[in-house]
Amino acid sequence: MNRPGLRPGLRGVALLPILAGLVVPRFMVRRPVHDVLVVLDITASMNTADMVLDGRPIARLAVEKLALRRLLDRMPCGSRLAVAVFVERVPFLLFDPLEICGNYEPLRREISALDWRMGWDSESHIAEALLRSMQMAQHLGTDLVFMTDGQESPPLWWNGLPKFAPLRGSVPGAILGLGGNRLVPIPRFDSQNHQIGYYRSIDVPSDAKGMFAGHGNLTAEDTPHLRQLAALTGLSYRHLGTPDGLWRSVQATGHARRLVTRIDAAPYAAALALGIFVLSFAPLSRPARGRGRDRS
Repeated sequence: MNRPGLRPGLRGVALLPILAGLVVPRFMVRRPVHDVLVVLDITASMNTADMVLDGRPIARLAVEKLALRRLLDRMPCGSRLAVAVFVERVPFLLFDPLEICGNYEPLRREISALDWRMGWDSESHIAEALLRSMQMAQHLGTDLVFMTDGQESPPLWWNGLPKFAPLRGSVPGAILGLGGNRLVPIPRFDSQNHQIGYYRSIDVPSDAKGMFAGHGNLTAEDTPHLRQLAALTGLSYRHLGTPDGLWRSVQATGHARRLVTRIDAAPYAAALALGIFVLSFAPLSRPARGRGRDRS
């Protein structure tokens, strides 16, 4: 049964959110935000397409970039992001921590421009780069996410492990491993980013030990090494299987801070009022169905 008086009543109710928005134009909320330094391995082995996304092979470096873009899309406003890249043993900071919403487009452009050709050396000292990345994160006052396949080149025993003890547990964050668990060739590219073949055994140190013994020109994620580094540093180890794993890792291993922000009440009040107003035009009862039909 229709109720004629109900529609004007609903339209009157629609005024209440508008009045509330005028009385309280802004309100304060506390929300968790993150300050993160993400360090990307851009050495030659990261061009290896031994990961899978949507059923297709994809290079490790491409997964790193996708993960960064997903992180940028998912972190709440007020969060800050810094990005560094490394080859050899030195992480190079591309930009200081920037608030993500106010700098969204510049950050997206910087992420899209990441390329292995930004590297300045052919060596890959993972452990030493990790130590310096921890020092960088501590200086910036951020969490740390260190993304790499873990393959030391030249072999780690040449230099040994650095001393992580003074920094152990001082930096929240994670080591994210990329790559498959099967040894595969490392692709070789020219300066125009065209693949020109694969690295040969004569192109790399031949005295690798462990999983790369006798196969220094091949690559895979060195999971045992990354787990060892996580234990020494107090960081968490996780395998980055999909680009979404970076955001999940930040949530699980990072240190969220509470940010107090002012929210403009007007858009929410207007949306609620509009919803109630539209509801007032909805049918209030269903028409009765006929009990019978003419049949011929």
